[in-house]
Amino acid sequence: MRSHRPADSASLARAVADAVVLKADDGAQAANPYYWHRAQDQLAAVLGEITAYGDADLSAATAGLLADPRSVAAWQRVCDLVAALDDGPGGKTEGIALAAWDVVAKSRLGYHVGDEYDPGTPADEGWRSWPAAVPTRTSYAEPLAHIVIPFRDRTEHAVRARNLAACLASLGDQTQDRSLYRVTVVESDDAPRWQELIELHADEYLFARKPDSFSKCWSVNAGVVNTSRPAPLVCILDADALVDADFVRRNTDRFLREGTGALLPFRNLFYLDAPASARAIADRCSARLPDADPRGLRGFLVHRAPGVCMWLRRDVFDAVGGMDERFEGWGREDIDFVLRVQLATAFDIYDDRMLHLHHPSSAQLDNGHTVNAHIPLLSWVPDGPIGRLDRYRDR
Repeated sequence: MRSHRPADSASLARAVADAVVLKADDGAQAANPYYWHRAQDQLAAVLGEITAYGDADLSAATAGLLADPRSVAAWQRVCDLVAALDDGPGGKTEGIALAAWDVVAKSRLGYHVGDEYDPGTPADEGWRSWPAAVPTRTSYAEPLAHIVIPFRDRTEHAVRARNLAACLASLGDQTQDRSLYRVTVVESDDAPRWQELIELHADEYLFARKPDSFSKCWSVNAGVVNTSRPAPLVCILDADALVDADFVRRNTDRFLREGTGALLPFRNLFYLDAPASARAIADRCSARLPDADPRGLRGFLVHRAPGVCMWLRRDVFDAVGGMDERFEGWGREDIDFVLRVQLATAFDIYDDRMLHLHHPSSAQLDNGHTVNAHIPLLSWVPDGPIGRLDRYRDR
């Protein structure tokens, strides 16, 4: 069968170097443990082809990148060597080329490193004292869009709380009229921990008591159905998302196209590492740039990720019964919701860049499967009202 790979050496070189990083960097696994687990044979094949090729310099450079996958210089060294050695389709490097492009074509993970990435970028420790983003009220009586953010952070390092503060700051800096959208944060925990911070930046704070495992689905449902000011459009947004300044206007305008019921605004979700997250937050929240500069970013791309952000009409959300409240912890809740929404309405996918800020991973696998693998997809039928704030009051 004829091979299908790019003819230019630069694309091939990046594919090889990226595969080495994907194999070695634990950040790739943290971005999506399930997809990373499934890609192991393909990634190992790239390393096997490099060894079989037998070039001492390339083998040494690969070993250096495996030892330090965050090194831009080591990544560039592998790129340069592969580009120099590439002798085109059918040549001696064909095995390396096909193995690397197999990762690009078939895996759900990718890699990006900007030429201005600085691994020493410090985190902004002043996020707790960022000025409040008080919404400006105008003559509009009702919002057009309702952005719902489920949240929990009971850790000492409070990275997810920092991410939430950055997410809310980016939502407060938008080209859209602030009165046209409303932000609700649902904190689900054993006790309110971050209410004071959240109320500085969000329109609405809801506390949903659940002392044990986190349930994104129930938290989202609670935010949608218990808001004091519902809207015709709903955006479900993770607290680790950092959005650009045109995010709200661009996505609400997309519902002006005929037959639009729901959408994902991105194809590839960009999971930033810790220094890149600090850089993105500095760009967006301190310098107030319209978007983070990609030249300073590094991280992992999850192709066609189903989570982090979805926009849909409120009537569609109600028609599918919201998110499946049987899911707890992390795994499969987003793909289940996407599939049910796709069956219920016209569904669009756009190609915006979507940034996910770094935090210690909470996802877990059991022999390659997510913790919710026992719940059949597309099987949610609510047995009563969804999003009840008293659902877990006896736990």
